[in-house]
Amino acid sequence: MAKRARLILISISCGLLLYAAMGAVLSKSQARDDQTYRDLGVYGEVLSRIQQEYVTQPNLKKVTRGAIRGLLSALDPYSTYFTAKEYKEYLAHPQPGPGTVGLYLSKRMGYTTIVSVLPGSPAAKAGVEPGDLLDTLEDRPTHGLSVIQLDRILDGPPGTPVHLSIIRANRGAPLKLTLTREILPPPPVEAKMINGHTAYLHVLTFSPGKTREIAADLKQLIAQGANQIVLDLRDCAGGSEKEGEETANLFLGHGLITYLYGQRFPRRDVMAQPSKQITNLPLVVLTNMSTAGPAEIVAAAILDNHRGNVVGEPTFGVGVYQQLIPVGDGSALLLSVAKYYTPDGQVIAGRGVTPNVIQPATSHEAALYQEPLSPTQMGGKNDLQLQKALEILSQKTPSAKAA
Repeated sequence: MAKRARLILISISCGLLLYAAMGAVLSKSQARDDQTYRDLGVYGEVLSRIQQEYVTQPNLKKVTRGAIRGLLSALDPYSTYFTAKEYKEYLAHPQPGPGTVGLYLSKRMGYTTIVSVLPGSPAAKAGVEPGDLLDTLEDRPTHGLSVIQLDRILDGPPGTPVHLSIIRANRGAPLKLTLTREILPPPPVEAKMINGHTAYLHVLTFSPGKTREIAADLKQLIAQGANQIVLDLRDCAGGSEKEGEETANLFLGHGLITYLYGQRFPRRDVMAQPSKQITNLPLVVLTNMSTAGPAEIVAAAILDNHRGNVVGEPTFGVGVYQQLIPVGDGSALLLSVAKYYTPDGQVIAGRGVTPNVIQPATSHEAALYQEPLSPTQMGGKNDLQLQKALEILSQKTPSAKAA
């Protein structure tokens, strides 16, 4: 009987402990729910006040859309709300264009920043530079629009004009420009041998098929006697994350390249496959503030796997994974559901990748009166970042052969 009483007592104690644990979890969940309801209550009260007391009868549909877009812009620069009409247009043409002016955009502190400009593009010919701020686009302020919306306004049918204004640090008033959209082929990899034994590859975008192009150029330079590599990813801001992952694999025989993770998005690892590595020669990657997106995946993979050095300046910080979610009256959300992380567990979006060797593009004295190097000037004798990369490589013992 005593044994049975002890079993009952133990069962009751375990039940109480389980109840307490569940209560703690539920209380935290309840606290979050209570806060959510309070926030929604504030929104409801504000909406009611607007409806009852605003100077004129408001268009509540317009107010609600504005509230939704404001909510998304507070999350990140890429999450987007599509009206029913915009959603249909997006489904019919998910990619903007085909005409473009050659700009890659993102946002910092709410300001639309020009991350990179394609050489030879209409924007480059008009003098637009990385770091300029896009103030208006087709007479619309850019601060209330997501990067996705801006891209869809910026690109369009070739031969058509697009009107924009930019703000530059050393100018007072915005500079107004009218650019004509063009169909721009993806810029080829600049591949050449420098100082007799260094393979130099400058990649300006990770467009589809770019990894195959890089691999072919690299094999050709190695066959010509290259025993070390400089992979130049400065001003490289566009393209596919998949291409970035595959390019990193050209230099890695093992290890984690990157991973995706989100609140409801299970961690997804991208591992290097030994069969896809083509070389283990000494390697330096060059980066700057206009390095963004897929190029950051490459730089972080090389750095965190101790495969080579990253030289230059911190990158911009772009890397989200989005899903299209239909909602309500035929409208939809293009929502960021996961972010890309470096192998060492650092988020890329908003943070970027910091080189292990910081090297400004110009000396402090030269920066006072000299413009930064353009992409067409990179790779020359006056390129301080390249010279630093060559200095580092000269201190290493080159591998005899490619893997």
